[in-house]
Amino acid sequence: MNALTRFELRKLIRRKTALIGLLGLLLVGFLSILVPAFMEESYDSNGEVKGFAAISLDKHYAQAHSGELTPALLKEVITRYQEIRNNPAYIGVFDGDAGKKSLTNEGFYATYPDDFVMDFIRSGYSPATGYDYYIIDQLAPSDAEHFYERRDARVESYLTMDYTYGNYSEKDKAFFKAMNARISTPMKLEYTNGWNAILQGSGSYFLVAAFVLSVCAAPVFSSEYQTGADSIVLSTRHGRGKVIHAKLRASLLFSSGMFLLGWFASLGLALAIYGPSGWDSPLQTLDTRLLFSPFPVSVLGAFLLATLIGLLACLLVVSFTLLLSSRLRSPFPVIVWSILLLISPLFVSYSKQSRLFNHILDLMPGKQTEVFETFRNYEVYHLFGWNLYQPYAMGVASLLVAILLLPFAYRGFRKHEVA
Repeated sequence: MNALTRFELRKLIRRKTALIGLLGLLLVGFLSILVPAFMEESYDSNGEVKGFAAISLDKHYAQAHSGELTPALLKEVITRYQEIRNNPAYIGVFDGDAGKKSLTNEGFYATYPDDFVMDFIRSGYSPATGYDYYIIDQLAPSDAEHFYERRDARVESYLTMDYTYGNYSEKDKAFFKAMNARISTPMKLEYTNGWNAILQGSGSYFLVAAFVLSVCAAPVFSSEYQTGADSIVLSTRHGRGKVIHAKLRASLLFSSGMFLLGWFASLGLALAIYGPSGWDSPLQTLDTRLLFSPFPVSVLGAFLLATLIGLLACLLVVSFTLLLSSRLRSPFPVIVWSILLLISPLFVSYSKQSRLFNHILDLMPGKQTEVFETFRNYEVYHLFGWNLYQPYAMGVASLLVAILLLPFAYRGFRKHEVA
């Protein structure tokens, strides 16, 4: 890093907005971990347990089932559940919504230690059109042998459904089937709530980070116009060359550092509360909603990819902010336009008629902050004969657009005529 870049970086760090922005990022990141942690619920034989005690109890239950999610394990869990379900002492009142008798509180408490695995059973055997909590009541222990076959059948039904916005082509079906084939079975099962907590809160963190970083980058060029320093900077020997490059490098380094500092501080808090276990488990076991995800990555791999794409989405917003800053004479309108770019796509509804429209919408800056949600999607982008899974397409789009915008930001300040 040369002296000019260090100088511009120090200018950014010393601004009040840098400290306020960092505190804001830490606050959002910590709250996204702490609030769900205090609201955690679990159950023992005496009833409900909440907060950090619930986390400890759930971890104990999960560790009792850690290992491979094999048909043998599933069979044991179904057998124990059916024994409790068929015990007259545990039969409660008639549940009109479910159309069957529910368990008593004591019966529910007796089954809860297996709930960690039963959630996967309920998701795996529910129909493709919805989630059936009571599906486990209809299963026999022998049905456990077909868990992974049911998953494959569910994927097949998803790919062959009729969609108003367009069906999958044979090429797309083959693409997703190949992705699913790379997922090893039986899946490794561990307690992954620490990683789940940070990833579930990633959308909020990435969105706030993009906002904070755009505010911090807004004065990089426009403040020079506002203070009259542009006439000094642009009249120096390197004012129309090296100084501009230094400002751009410093802005990107500062933005990356701020993003990663707040993000990894949040990760540290999540792993301190929940523990680091499960980093090498497949993504499909992170949450039952991800059981049918076609993405053949580990939990750690998903975290690193989400981090990279979230960072690139933020740098895209920063690049747009730098472009505006190089052309507008006040930071305020720069901030306004950058925020509009960021949040406007969030208010646009997905189309029920055009898959292409939805694909374009998902590449908008605000939508890219929700990258973790796309890890369970079956969306593929076609680019020059290549098939890009949606998260990869979002990352590539952010990188390419950011690279495209930076030269225009450079020229915007370089060609400015001083009085």
